[in-house]
Amino acid sequence: MSKLAEVYPIGCVKYAPGTLASIVAIIFGYYILIFFNIKFFLLFVFFFIILSYFLCEAHIRVYNKKDPKEIVVDEFGGQFIALLGIIDSNNINHILISLLLSFFLFRFFDITKLGPIKRFEKLPDGFGILADDLVAGLFAFLIQAAILTSLDKPLIIKTL
Repeated sequence: MSKLAEVYPIGCVKYAPGTLASIVAIIFGYYILIFFNIKFFLLFVFFFIILSYFLCEAHIRVYNKKDPKEIVVDEFGGQFIALLGIIDSNNINHILISLLLSFFLFRFFDITKLGPIKRFEKLPDGFGILADDLVAGLFAFLIQAAILTSLDKPLIIKTL
């Protein structure tokens, strides 16, 4: 069960496993959004985050490491939150730009850990592993939402 925290085999990739996890999360999350709806996606993300916490805890206990880099399930949770800021459009170019913006903003905040994000990383055990990515995803969502709404572009979350 602890291998699930690695989203095996993504966490075992030698270079940039977090970036690869974010790319897979964008694709997976976007398809959930278009094949289901925003309400289902929010419910999915809620349960995914809870499951992710338990997976992180199990991995920590099995491998006895504080914050193993092979755990990438947290990147999925953060990227799913960042996806909430994507545009609601039928124009594929606008959607791709929005997905790229979501990806780059999340990776920026996840890697740099600006502001309070670093403090969340210091929380104990699975909370610390997961919380900094969730807050990075929230920052990415807020920045993307601000950019797109200032350009008068409708967000997918407004379809609630």
